Amino acid sequence: MTPRPTHLFRHEHRVIEQALRALDGMCFRLQAGDDIPVEALAQALDFVQNYADRFHHFREEEYLFPALKQCGLEEGGALHFLCDEHELERELLAELEFAIEEYRYGDSDAVRRFVEIMDRFRKHLIGHMQKEDTLLFRMAEDLLDDDAKNALMRNLAVEGVSRKYERLAADLEKAWAI
Repeated sequence: MTPRPTHLFRHEHRVIEQALRALDGMCFRLQAGDDIPVEALAQALDFVQNYADRFHHFREEEYLFPALKQCGLEEGGALHFLCDEHELERELLAELEFAIEEYRYGDSDAVRRFVEIMDRFRKHLIGHMQKEDTLLFRMAEDLLDDDAKNALMRNLAVEGVSRKYERLAADLEKAWAI
């Protein structure tokens, strides 16, 4: 069976969830008073910035959403809402990056801010991925014909970045998830 674009996107969601479990473990440890190396926090941030946003969200916005628009899905509806959610996630990532820098320089309130922002980011991203898994990808399966799905798969064929970040997510999860 030929892989389908929705399977690829769902797989990427599962990889993102691995990193979120690692970040949850980091937050738990920080709240318990443990020190987390700044490099570990930066590595987890690198994952969500580069894999979840610049790789995964970019591919949805650049390839999947336009393919769905060509099939008649309205631009102002669900796709606009999902793009707005991507933007909110980007704003939260910028806040996380700032909180990590505050933590790096010993700001006494940085841990609280990092944990609060991470909690908002995690809850938002999990809800977002659930909407895509249950609604958007089902619409894509129904609306896209085989030619559109094959064209989409050709556009999504990027192996090196994916493998690198899949390994990073697995390593982060192994090291930090509770």
